[in-house]
Parts: sequence; structure tokens; C-alpha cells
Amino acid sequence: MKAIEKEQELLDWFEHIVRPFFERNAKDRIAALENDQARLRRLLSESDEVTVCFLGNSGIGKSTLLNALAAGANQVLPAGGIGPLTAQATEVHYSSLPSFKVTYHARKYLWQVAFALESRLTHQQKATKKGQVAQGDDAAQFDLGSDLQEGLDDEARREAVAAAQHTAPIESGVPNHDPLEANIKQAKQIVTGNQFSDKPLHYLVDALRLACDIEPRWLSFIDAEDMKRIERIKQVLKLTKESRTYARKQEDDQRAFLDDMKDHAAGFLSPLIERIEVGWPSKVLESGVILVDLPGVGIAQDSYRDVTKHYVREKARAVVIVVDRAGPTESTVDLLRSSGYWDRLVGAADDPQSDPCSMLIAVTKVDDVAAEEWRNMSPRDDGTKPKKREIFARLTEEFKPRMRSQIADQLSQIGDSDNESVQTAREQARAAILTSLEIHPVSAPELRKLLLDDEEDRAFLQTEDQTGLPQLQESLVTLATREKENRRTRIHDVYERFSNTLLNELYIVEGQWRERSRAADEAEKLASALEEILDPKRKEYDRRVGAFREFLDETVQAKIAGLVIEARGVAETEVNNYLRSLQGAHWATLRAAVRRGGCFYGSRAINLPDDISNYFQEPMAAVWGQKLLRDIRTRTSDFSTDIATMVEEICFWANENGGAQVNAALLENQKTRIASQAAQMKQVGKEAVDELREIVKAKLNDAMRKPIRGACEKFVDNGEDIGPGVKNRIMELFRKLANQATISAQVPAITILQSNFAQVRAEIHTAFEQWGSPIEETADLIVERHEKRIKRSDAQKRNRILAELDEVLGKCPVELPKRVAEFA
Repeated sequence: MKAIEKEQELLDWFEHIVRPFFERNAKDRIAALENDQARLRRLLSESDEVTVCFLGNSGIGKSTLLNALAAGANQVLPAGGIGPLTAQATEVHYSSLPSFKVTYHARKYLWQVAFALESRLTHQQKATKKGQVAQGDDAAQFDLGSDLQEGLDDEARREAVAAAQHTAPIESGVPNHDPLEANIKQAKQIVTGNQFSDKPLHYLVDALRLACDIEPRWLSFIDAEDMKRIERIKQVLKLTKESRTYARKQEDDQRAFLDDMKDHAAGFLSPLIERIEVGWPSKVLESGVILVDLPGVGIAQDSYRDVTKHYVREKARAVVIVVDRAGPTESTVDLLRSSGYWDRLVGAADDPQSDPCSMLIAVTKVDDVAAEEWRNMSPRDDGTKPKKREIFARLTEEFKPRMRSQIADQLSQIGDSDNESVQTAREQARAAILTSLEIHPVSAPELRKLLLDDEEDRAFLQTEDQTGLPQLQESLVTLATREKENRRTRIHDVYERFSNTLLNELYIVEGQWRERSRAADEAEKLASALEEILDPKRKEYDRRVGAFREFLDETVQAKIAGLVIEARGVAETEVNNYLRSLQGAHWATLRAAVRRGGCFYGSRAINLPDDISNYFQEPMAAVWGQKLLRDIRTRTSDFSTDIATMVEEICFWANENGGAQVNAALLENQKTRIASQAAQMKQVGKEAVDELREIVKAKLNDAMRKPIRGACEKFVDNGEDIGPGVKNRIMELFRKLANQATISAQVPAITILQSNFAQVRAEIHTAFEQWGSPIEETADLIVERHEKRIKRSDAQKRNRILAELDEVLGKCPVELPKRVAEFA
């Protein structure tokens, strides 16, 4: 029978045949089965697909690499540094027929870009008339009452004003960065289809006004080709009023499909896309891999981290860090932290298999390095030079150990901690990365040239294998295969436990009804002997149950508060260190960040709510992972094992001392049943802890952000962002934030942990209640109570129930063990 089909048959058999039988004849047997029923259903509903996320700085060749992996010579993803209006992730999955589906941004986002550009243009015009240099110092200068504002809500208008208002400072050694430049590139892409076109600002503004169905204001004559694009954009904006999605599959006209997809993925419509999913036929995708191109650092605005964290924390089974010849640098580690990857590994350090996510490094632009080295190389004595492909092959081998060494060095820069739990978790996270790390130097441009085979643009590499792409593809296929096997193993384990438990429950009922009544005096003698060994077992059982309940109900709740306080102390030190590192930033950059609630991406990326939250959350995850979650799993596992052992000991005594009065088959089934329930209890504890880990990560982040944004807003409302000494005031604000933010987070952190742990406790308690009373149930199987013997002495009822059982077992989709015959 095919995989999945047999599991579904088992579920159907339970739901339609076994459950009704138990409801009529043994209701108390149902509860113990429902956990694994739900668990098996959930596992079967999970997708076999494996999400692989690509992270890297903008312009590093990340999208070009992903295009080559997914579609060879075809371009199915945006590439070339086009920034979206807000951060987007692009998913590529398998489809036998090429297809794509997009979700457009709401109309306000295009209006926001247009308003930001017009605000800057108006400001420049005013400044020119006054003979001044246009400087963005006063937000009021940009509050123009433009008709473009009608399409914006308050938040969108503030964002547009902020982008128009800021003029980047010139910092020593740092490229000048105008945050409006991203909007200008987007406007050029939308209007002309080329982000590097030379169209002036007033032309772009008038074109966008037309796209927004507003009269042009700056007397620009719009080119005919640009007008075609504007008309298409109008159609998109009309579409967004009702449904913001658009989908298309490749049918007869391949060229039209590819042109349409290019317009959306990498052309003039790409800045209007909130989300794009591409379906493409390729080997690597057919294996179940989903490739996700996450927003490049340096392009996306504040929201890129939210998109990236969502994928990296919740969906990714591997991340591919894309670097160039420089290899992993300090910015790479910043990316690991800001994306949530480092926190994820630290949080799961106590149980790495609970949340696995491996890392690969793809090294791009190796072809550029090889070509440059070849050009600069002097000829040998015979007048020849090494081939470029020979240099490329040498570089790929040299890069591998160097990149591994660099990432190890960079990870070591995540400082040591005086807190033993934090230090242990960080060491385990570093080890997890380095153990599974793969380095893949590649050349996507050379692969594309080989596939296109254009005599005007020949590749210097001779085979696809030399580009390194097939090896990276094979690694991703291997990852997908391994993940599928792991999922099948999990399904198989639950299937085996569920089927065994089902049969054992049925066999116990069958054995009880088939068993002939014992003589009363013999039953009394066995019961009396059993009591001698049962009494201490009952006391031991009550003691263990009491200790376990106390641990769940009182000890953990009290422990949570202490752990949060412990983690807060570590976090405050690390937040202070981070905020002190901002001392070197230009005052205008710092002020821009404060004015925007703590977030600004200029010559330096600053996101106080997220960065401080990360520095708080990482030690929090380390401390409670090492000292709380592991403890819960261990105590649940130990408790379950202890109870199963006690049942085994009682059954062993009965078999040794009960003689013919004991039904050995019944007791064997009871031991197997309790062992299965113990395994189920362990699984409940593990799953509950894993769910708690995910819930708390998300909620702690939200709890941290609000007080930080609030402090920044209060600073601006009080006018402290204006006038001499502004940088000193901002740094003083930052110093206070280190203490205030972590203290502010302490109470909600305790509340979040305790309230969400209550759900864990409830799940474990429910599983515990479903377990029933294994000691008493086992004793009942050895010596039935008088009233039960009387009940089963009714021959007519016995025959009916046994006939029903025969029918139930006759429809069982699982091969029945031979021991059933012992009850016949």
C-alpha cells in the first residue's frame, strides 16, 4: 500500500468503525487515542516542500544566482537592484507548466512614491527661488496639501514626507545615501522600464500623477512608450480596488507569457508587486524545494526585516547566505542576527532537532575575480597565460577553506557572556552552523552563457559542472530528500504507535470479554497477594504524580520570573554595547532614526526596536531554553518512563505469581499500551515546548517594540530633535533606552511566558488525564472487580460484543499480530 494511503485508511478505520464501537462499549478508551489521531492528521496535512531562503546584500548577485538555480537561462525573478515599494519575498516552486501569480500593492503605495517625489521637487523649487541650497530640516516644509495626499492614510503620508525630507549627511568613508533615491529608481522603473533612465524628476512626477488619474502639474510631455506603461498601470490600480491578485500560466503563446512574467518579475510592474510566486519545471524544484528570494539589505526599507524574519524564523529549512569575493564579513553576522536566524539557533540550542535550519554559503562573482586576475597576469616565458577556467577552478578551491575560516571568525565576534546558559547556547549555535555548513563558489552568469550558447557572448568555462551550480542544486535536492525522509519517519512513528495502541485497546476489551470467570476464592487469594505489592506502588505513583503536578503548576511559574530577570541583566549589557556602537554615526542619521520611531536606513542602517529586541530576545531564548524548556521535556519524559516502568513491574509480578489465574496476553497488551502512552506523553511535552518557543518569539518582539517607539516619539514631541547639541541628547536617549527598554520588556516577558506556558501545562494535563490511572487499570486486568465480573457474565451481551469486535478487527487495515489467537 502506498505511503499516506495506509495512514489515511487507519484514520478512517478509527473514525468510522473503532470509535463508534468504543462509544457503545468502552467510552473510557477513546480519550487515550485522540492525541495521536490529531497528531497523525496534522503530519499528513503538512507539505513535503522544503523552503530555502536566500539572504545577502543588494547587488551581490543573489537574484541572478536564484534564477540560474531555478530556471537555467530564463529570468523568472527580479534582478538588478530594483527596490520594491515595500519589502517583498519572491517564491519559486515546481510546476509542470510555467506560471506566476502576483499580489499587487494597495493603490496607496504608488501614491506614496508620487507624493514623496513631488514633495522633494516642490521643496527644491522653493529653495532655488530663494537662492538657497535645498535642505531637509523641517517637516512642515513638505506638508504641501497636494492632491496626491487624498490617496494616502496618515502613516503613508508621514513615510512619504520622511523620505522627501531627509538629505543624507556626508560621512567620512561612507557613500552618500539619499533615502529618496530608492523611490526615484522605482519611479523610473515604473514609468520608463529602466531604473537608470535619465528622465528628470518633474517628468517622473507628472507620469505618476497620470497613472494615479490626476492631472499633471509640471507641464511634462510624456513619451508614447511610457504612456503605454502608464495605461497598463492604471488597469492594475483599478484591479487593486477589488482583487489585488493576477495569475497566468504559459499556454500556446510562450513569448507573450514570458514577456508578461518579465514585466511583473523584473520589468516596469515589479515595483508594484507585494508578493510573487513563480511556478517552473526544473529538477531542483521538482524535488520539493521552494526557493525564496528575500529582500536584499540596502534596498528594502523598515519592513524588510518583518518579511525576512517571517520566512527565516518560521518557514526556512535552510538559508543560503550569498557573498562575493570578500566572503562573510561583519555585515553577514549582522544579517544573521537581524533576519532572526541566529536567535532561532540559540533558542533551539537545547534541542537542535526541534527546529533544524542548516546554512550554506554561495560565493558569487568568482568569474569576475578570475577574469580580473587573468587580465592582470603577466605572460609566462613562453608568452602564454593560464586559461581563465584554470584560474576559476583554483579560486573555487581556495575560497572554500577561506570562507569557512571567515565565518568561524565572524561568529566568534558574537561575544562571550558571563552567563553560563547564554554562553552554552551560543557555543552550541556556532557549532550547529559550522557542523552543517557548505561552501559553494558559483558562477551563474557563466552557466547562463553556456546554456544560451551565443557566439557573441561565449563562456570561458566549458561545462556546467565547472560553474558550481549543479553541485549547489544537488545539495538542495539532497536537503529536500532528507527532509522528506524525516517527515516520513515522523509519520511512520506516529502511525505505528497509533495502530499499536488502537489494537491493544481492542485486544484488552476482547480479552476481558472472552475470559471465563474465575472462582471467587481464587480471585480473592490473588487480589490479597496483589495488594501487598500494589500498596507501595500506589504510594509511589501518587508521589510522582504530585511532584509532577507541582512542577507544572507552581515550580515553573515561579521559575519563569527569575529566568526573565536573569536574562534581562545579560540583555541590558548587550543593548548598552550596541547603542554605544552608534556613537560614530552622523547626527543627522541618528536624528532621522529617532524621528521615524527608531528606524532609518541611510548611510547606516538603524532599527532600534528590532535591534534592541534582538539583543534582549537572544539571551532570553538562551536562558529559558537551557534552564526551562529542556527541564520541561526532561521531567515529562522521566515521569512517563517511570510510570511505564511501574506498570511493567506489576505485570512481571503477576506473571510470576498469578499462575493460571493471570491472562498473560492481556498483561502484555497492557504493557505495550502504557509504553505507547508514555511515548505519546513525551511527544506531547516536546511539541508543546516547541509551540511555546515559536509563540513567545513573536510576542516578545512585539512587546519590545512599543516602548522604544514611544520613547522616540516623546523625544520628538518635546522638540528635543531640534537645535544645538542634538547628538548628545540622542545619545543620552539611547543610554536611557538600554535600561528602560529591557525593564519595560521584563513584565510583559514574564506575562507572555507564564500565560503561554499555561497552554503547555493544559496540553500536558489533558494528555495526563487521558492516560487515566495506569496502576489501577493494570490491577483490574490482573484481578477484575466483582461488579465487572458480574457484568461480563451475561452470555448474550458477551456474544454480541465479541461479534462486533470480530467485525471491527476484520476491517482493520493493519496486519493483525498472531497473539489475537490467544483470546479465541
